[in-house]
Amino acid sequence: MLLALLGLVAAGLFFWRKPDDAEEASAAPAASTGRVAFLMEQQWLIRLKLAKTEEAMKAPQIQSTGRIVPVPSKRAVVAPPVGGIVENGTVPHIGQHVTQGQLIARLQQTPTAAELAQIQAANAQIHIENTRLEAERRRLVQAEVEAAARLEEATHDLARSQRLYEKKAYSAKALEADELDRTTKAAQLEAVRAQLRALQSSTPASSASGADHEVRAPISGTIVRVNKSGGEQVAPGEAILEIVALDTVWVEAPIFEKDLGRLAKQGRAIFTTAAFPEKEFQGRLVDIGKVVDEQSRTATAVFEVPNQSDELSIGMQANLRLDGGTAVSVLLVPKEAVLDNEGKKIVYVLLSGEEFERRDVVLGEEYGGKVAILSGVKPGERVVTQGAYQLKLQELRPANAGAHTHEV
Repeated sequence: MLLALLGLVAAGLFFWRKPDDAEEASAAPAASTGRVAFLMEQQWLIRLKLAKTEEAMKAPQIQSTGRIVPVPSKRAVVAPPVGGIVENGTVPHIGQHVTQGQLIARLQQTPTAAELAQIQAANAQIHIENTRLEAERRRLVQAEVEAAARLEEATHDLARSQRLYEKKAYSAKALEADELDRTTKAAQLEAVRAQLRALQSSTPASSASGADHEVRAPISGTIVRVNKSGGEQVAPGEAILEIVALDTVWVEAPIFEKDLGRLAKQGRAIFTTAAFPEKEFQGRLVDIGKVVDEQSRTATAVFEVPNQSDELSIGMQANLRLDGGTAVSVLLVPKEAVLDNEGKKIVYVLLSGEEFERRDVVLGEEYGGKVAILSGVKPGERVVTQGAYQLKLQELRPANAGAHTHEV
């Protein structure tokens, strides 16, 4: 029995052998050659798209991150020259649009003890002056009555003299004297009446200790800050609210010292915001700062941006790119065609209808949704945009991919 068992073990050892190198190679994953077969059916499934590489004249780019600020001439901090209590329901809310001259607050003035004493002293002086003026007014009224009576008498005498003169019973010299007397009496009456009119128009009014003061908008724009509400006390010169006209805004952006010489004096900026990442805004350069910060080694550039759409708000971050030199010829591809692969940048290039090739590329600068390719592809070649990642998976795991070509 023991001999039989030993015989079986020997037979098993005889038939067992180590796999040869060919079998091991077939079992191991195939090394990537950079070429990927991708059937039309697979391309349809993932809606694969291509884009042709294109040459364009582009200037080198300067990148910067700035922020949106109000135009100084289109910003107003409203601070009344008097103190008082804000009346309820008169102050507009944040975001409300106001027009120039519109009533935006009403203050019930509340003078201090010193101001109240001054008002009382002024009112006492005004009372004395009003008493004097009233006496003068009564005197002039009496003088007006007397001057009118004298004029009436002179007019009656002149009429009588004219009748006598017509009857040859009165001399021409005497008639002229009567005419002169009437003219004098009329001038005296008019002088008294003129004094009365001047007196009535110059009568001083008493100072009020609790008068209303109206605060009106100095510019048209949007309320961006409200510091006071109804019932609150406001000191003279204290800000109530802030108005900004947002039809035009500025973008302030730091520019490194080394790039200042490259920045065109009549240049423009193209930028995006986090709120609208797919939309590009354009700004016109209005100023380059003359002071370079000692720590950051940057100077501030200011760009003017139209904002009729009202999409840009104060304080937004702006991601800018600026032209920084003479335009040169570059080869552009869409940014979505570029993938990361073990620390390198790659694209997939169409070789035939169902075959693609992976290419290592060296990237240049970005221009909006496109990026410059310094090496790796040629003008006119077609690179994969939508579906590039699936091609990468197909190259790594051919059995797992899973999509007629739509060229853009």
